[in-house]
Amino acid sequence: MLIRRWWPLVAVLPVALLCVPIVPAAARPDRYAAIDAYVRERMEATHTPGLAYAVVGPDGPIHQRAWGTDGRGDRVTSETPFLWGSVAKPVTATAVMTLVQSGRLRLDGRVVDHVPEFRFGGAAHSSKVTVRHLLNQTAGIPASVTARITDCFGSGCPGPAERLRALDGVPPLGPPGTRYAYTSVNYLALAAVVESVTGRPFAEHLRRAVLGPAGMDGAIADAASAERLPPGHQLLWGFPAATADGFDHHGASYGYLGGDLNDLAAFASLQLRSGRPVLEPESARVMRAEGRLEPGGDGTGYGFGWRVGGLDAPLDGSIWHTGGHPGYSAMVFLLPRRNVALVVHQNLYGLLQDAAVMQAGFGAARLLAGGRPADAPSASGHHLAVWGVTSVAILLLLAAGRSVQLLRRPVVHASTPRRATMTAAWAAAGASPGVALVALAGRAGLTAPMIWVPDAFLALCVAAVAGAATVVLRSALAVRAHRRRG
Repeated sequence: MLIRRWWPLVAVLPVALLCVPIVPAAARPDRYAAIDAYVRERMEATHTPGLAYAVVGPDGPIHQRAWGTDGRGDRVTSETPFLWGSVAKPVTATAVMTLVQSGRLRLDGRVVDHVPEFRFGGAAHSSKVTVRHLLNQTAGIPASVTARITDCFGSGCPGPAERLRALDGVPPLGPPGTRYAYTSVNYLALAAVVESVTGRPFAEHLRRAVLGPAGMDGAIADAASAERLPPGHQLLWGFPAATADGFDHHGASYGYLGGDLNDLAAFASLQLRSGRPVLEPESARVMRAEGRLEPGGDGTGYGFGWRVGGLDAPLDGSIWHTGGHPGYSAMVFLLPRRNVALVVHQNLYGLLQDAAVMQAGFGAARLLAGGRPADAPSASGHHLAVWGVTSVAILLLLAAGRSVQLLRRPVVHASTPRRATMTAAWAAAGASPGVALVALAGRAGLTAPMIWVPDAFLALCVAAVAGAATVVLRSALAVRAHRRRG
């Protein structure tokens, strides 16, 4: 009898429970508050002037915040544009996959069939490089050539295909598919492939195939839209300074793509919907599959424009990418287990601050996934590098000044061995910065160090000039003393 009385309630209880909205762990207000507090803490620790971030679901932002100011002094909002750096790569890979799924391009098709200018490694090598190799960074292109080909500013810069001629004569790291080497040159080459297949500039195809359908209406992909960008910031001797180093008109495929928080959130939402309506689910799945090296099948940790895993729990199943451009940084984390994503914009970036700046995103992602942020990286490396070179420059300036004073005074008699030893020591000390500068220029050119590590590079230039002056002046002192003895 008791069972009969309560049976109707028991019968409807499962249905009632199904009607109760379930709030996912990632959507708890206290978790958002913790992320807000952590991100603000990282902003202060890194002296970042402006930051915007969002927690994103399949239908768009769930929670978003923005703080600080942009390079013009205006308040940062969800509509403030930023450059995304290498976060452009998964967007580019998405654009490539639209051509693959439509049958206009084959993943295992040869790059040289579309871009004859691609002669990297000679015909024997270049004829074996496929679109797949470019996408998963296994074409054998060494990272050391990146600075020669990317970051070209001004309307006179050649297009993607022409730039690939700079690879002529560069030795490959190994046969295609056997070595993983991350370089933006792979994605510049993909732009050349897309332009060949579509007959349009890469940025135009990107807007038609990805940005427009995804609702990324404010995206920056060319010189005209880049006019809306406020300056970013770099730390100069520890203090943030607004900087606008330039915009690569042909660089949207590898790093010169951007937009506001809503644009990056729209891209993350697209990925949480398995690429719909831009990609078929199978295309999105293929993009997130970790690349495998030949012949052993070792994983590379990189898919088609995405970093796959490689992080400690609870981010071990995440799909992600970071991006840095002088003055800006961006991050995207997809958390498939929770079906949410995190996107982060910051208007501060320099090569020596990479770990400290990116920690804001990594820590926030760990909080979103139910974990705790790792210990923040120390800024001592940055300070040591910048102030170490600066100290050398100051010491050599003082040494040059002292040498001028000594030349104006009467000769002070000293033993020949002692004078020779002192002259040799000053010559070695004075020449060292110049040797370092020449080696740096030979490896990366002068433009890349100037835009990526401006304070350390300027200090090195001053040290090289002061060192050269010290060598000349000390040599003059030695010659004068020798003549006086004669």
